[in-house]
Amino acid sequence: MMTERIQLTKKAFNLHKVKRETLAYAFQQVKPILKEYMEKNHVLRLEVNLKNKHALALEPVRNGEREAWIQLWLDGKVSTDQLRKRMKLRFQWTEYLSFSDFLDGIESWLRGVQHD
Repeated sequence: MMTERIQLTKKAFNLHKVKRETLAYAFQQVKPILKEYMEKNHVLRLEVNLKNKHALALEPVRNGEREAWIQLWLDGKVSTDQLRKRMKLRFQWTEYLSFSDFLDGIESWLRGVQHD
């Protein structure tokens, strides 16, 4: 049931010339799932632009990105100060060019926790 709501919302956000009211309604249908996902995955904030269908999420910095910054530092491509500033960051804004891309991650997460 929850994955069906996610799939329908993804379809609505992938279609062209969909009324904003329809997108807002689709968003409301997945809001409880979004809240649970955000709580469990430490996503602090989510902003969805219904006009261009982009999403911004304030998400934790992933370990892979931290490792990439350390490698850049080891290779001499970033300074020690830049590395320190980056390592202090616990969260970062991630832009999704389509809200449906963000929903893909939620759909995968739902399959993993098997809510259906």
